[in-house]
Amino acid sequence: MAFTVKPVSGIGDVRELEKRPWEETITADCVYDLLRSSAAKRPDKSAITFLPTGAAEEDPVRITYGQLFGMITQAANMFHDLGAGPSDCVSFLLPSLPQAHFTFWGAQAAGIANPINFLLNPDQIADLLNAAGTRVLVALGPHPVLDIWKKVEAIRDKVPTLKAILRVGKPGDEPEGVYNFDKTIAGYPADRLTFDRTFSRSDIATYFHTGGTTGSPKLAPHTQGNTLYAVWAVAHLWGFTDSAILVNGLPLFHVAGSIICSLSPFCVGTEVIIPTPAGFRNPSFVQNHWKLIEKYRVTHMGGMPTSLVALLNVPLNGADMSSVKICLTGGAPLPTEVQRAFESTFNIQVSQMYGMTEAGSIVAMTPAFGKAKIGSVGIRLPHEQIRVARLNQDGSPGEFCGLNETGVVMLKGPNIFPGYKDSVQNRGTLTDDGWLITGDLGYIDEEERVYLTGRSKDLIIRSGHNIDPSIIEEAAGQHPSVALSAAVGKPDSYAGELPVLFVQLKPEAHADPEELMKFLEDRISERPAMPKEIIFTKQLPLTAIGKIFKPQLRWDLARREFAGMLAPLEAKGVKAVVEVGEDKRWGTLVRIVLSGDGGAAREEIEGEIKRMIEAFPYVKIEVMWK
Repeated sequence: MAFTVKPVSGIGDVRELEKRPWEETITADCVYDLLRSSAAKRPDKSAITFLPTGAAEEDPVRITYGQLFGMITQAANMFHDLGAGPSDCVSFLLPSLPQAHFTFWGAQAAGIANPINFLLNPDQIADLLNAAGTRVLVALGPHPVLDIWKKVEAIRDKVPTLKAILRVGKPGDEPEGVYNFDKTIAGYPADRLTFDRTFSRSDIATYFHTGGTTGSPKLAPHTQGNTLYAVWAVAHLWGFTDSAILVNGLPLFHVAGSIICSLSPFCVGTEVIIPTPAGFRNPSFVQNHWKLIEKYRVTHMGGMPTSLVALLNVPLNGADMSSVKICLTGGAPLPTEVQRAFESTFNIQVSQMYGMTEAGSIVAMTPAFGKAKIGSVGIRLPHEQIRVARLNQDGSPGEFCGLNETGVVMLKGPNIFPGYKDSVQNRGTLTDDGWLITGDLGYIDEEERVYLTGRSKDLIIRSGHNIDPSIIEEAAGQHPSVALSAAVGKPDSYAGELPVLFVQLKPEAHADPEELMKFLEDRISERPAMPKEIIFTKQLPLTAIGKIFKPQLRWDLARREFAGMLAPLEAKGVKAVVEVGEDKRWGTLVRIVLSGDGGAAREEIEGEIKRMIEAFPYVKIEVMWK
């Protein structure tokens, strides 16, 4: 059932792989059988090397392939016994622990796995559990840093389908329906499944929650077939073998952490190092990164672009990097200067990839054994189509573009998910003829390399002029003092939006706003793209996986703008506090809380405020008196 990896170096190798249907290269119909085959081939080889603290001198916890598959089998039997059938969901709220892997892949064998971002607030978690129809929940017990268990206690009575909770790291409370994970799983056989299940590649394997970093998260189902294909494609392009050693510092609730950096290497025998439960969020791991690379002779490393920026500030101090063959990054745009600095500092090629939840985890990748090209996120996968379409006036995709012409990226292939669990959410995502509209802007060159230039929703539209924020960010990235930057649109009643640049400087670095503005003038030829303002910030807001959270920046700008507009109300004895956040329908919600004695003029004041703010597009207004 296992497959042989043929390392890819370019598009010619992709076409060679396409000579045979991918389905014929994997005879397994489910992930569980593929993992069984991998374990049978190398039962005593290390599958997981877990570093509890990230200290260079600590003794790791090692789990062999035989042990890993045995624990996955035990987990599947346990979940089935607790009531999870093929169409039932096992959700989990766990950091990067070995138990998270037992849970994830065991849940796919018994029913449907549902990894959830444990950093979400309780209400969001409850919404996801209810949307998935969760039958069993696995969660980390009381912890000195993570508040996962407090969230479980707050929501457990809000999920009617929930029948059992398994607690990791702390004793159970069985009268309350809470079981200790390790004690309970030990009571099930590891050599066989205790239930019969016939798998099909069309079976749902996982519900990943998505929706990006804004809005109400959606559940994106992955089928067993989607997952098998992704495992196969990633292994070829990233060159996973049973002699490779990979560091995975990403959480399992993200497709990169679970499929690209866990399941794909597991299915071909790669050793996966888990650097503490927090991964790249653990400062100790970041500071000891190069020592750990040397100690464990890592061949494949990577992280979000923000992680690479952090590593640029960690000196090698003589660490031997000769084992590293590739550094892969993705999930957010990689500034050109960061890539150049990383490659020149550490003599390690940085290869970009492009993935998304709705595409089964992976869309394009710079092959591990190919030549990276600055700015490109790589080449397409075997048996996948990538096209770029022009945007119509209403924002919908139109005719396909030619080479080097920017448009919205569209996908078709065995990696594309079957549609959101709530089919209403498919509008604007899937076309009638099966194309996935990614919402990403980009183009394809003569070598079939893919380039991304931004998000269609991140475009800054100034007086009808479409401004790609990457133009501004790339220019700012060339400044020696700039670590990261993010360009977003500031609301403007005349122009609609004006570009503003947020800048995070390198440690101990200094920059003058006027000098930086002059620096940008010399590098941004598109005059409308010149930022109207530069704002320095100690730390750009990041998502749980390290992406720059641009909505927060837009909301902050809107709050500043509207607060300034309402400041004259103080002369009338009225104070206005402005709160800005996301509105699911209108895009932006502006809530204005007024205090003071407006008297008979209250209605007049409210009307004046609404008239001022209604001049801004895509804004919903709520005005209330305190």
